[in-house]
Amino acid sequence: MSLKPTAQLITWLAIWVALVLLSSPLMAEEKLQQRISKTISFSQSDNLDKTTKDARLKQADADVMESLNKEGFSMESTVRASHADTGSYTDIIVFDASTDLISDLNYDGFYHRFSVIIDVDTVYETSYVYAQLYLSLEGGPWNHYATSSSYHIYGDSENDTFVIETELAEGFPPGYYDVKIEIYDADTGQWVVNYGPYEDSSLSGLPLEDSYYDDSYDSGYYPIETNVAVAGHAGSLNWLLLLPFMIIASRRLAIR
Repeated sequence: MSLKPTAQLITWLAIWVALVLLSSPLMAEEKLQQRISKTISFSQSDNLDKTTKDARLKQADADVMESLNKEGFSMESTVRASHADTGSYTDIIVFDASTDLISDLNYDGFYHRFSVIIDVDTVYETSYVYAQLYLSLEGGPWNHYATSSSYHIYGDSENDTFVIETELAEGFPPGYYDVKIEIYDADTGQWVVNYGPYEDSSLSGLPLEDSYYDDSYDSGYYPIETNVAVAGHAGSLNWLLLLPFMIIASRRLAIR
């Protein structure tokens, strides 16, 4: 009589262990699907050296975002702007933009560190703005990945060119990414103008990947906790196949 509760206990324990083993890799994989990046922004006229930029990027907070949206298509980016009162505001424009691919540690042609350089002009003596940046993976929908600090622009000066430098930590598979820039009025938070690959080819088809794919990447560079995904689901499937045998074995113990 005393064997039956023991056998039942073994059965439930076997089921619980199997469920834990099944759910753990799935949870780890789901965790890895989130996107993490680190970004710094600065005036190009500051002429920061690599050591300074490395130090600032290391100290920057990590931006944790939802997983990369790959469903659908990116909508065409058009140079457009509007004031709430007029509906036809073109006092601030993106005069030029370019990109710089910075770091490919495993030399596979895909970079986990890159920068976007923006020259924004205004008809006023000065305006106060900031930029939000988006990535589109090979024609997919736009995914926000970085926001610059707020900065002043001065007429059509070239000395106010701004740089947004980013390292992709997680959730960006190797591929060719387009970049879209959105400029906002920093005083009001109002959107001002878009600028993207349809306006400038330098924002199109950037070969990027995150640091998980860049094999030589120093994982200690990011002061954040990450989980390593279990390769595939084979381990989980094997435990699932063993589950019926574990239950049968426990029942035989009960019969004895």
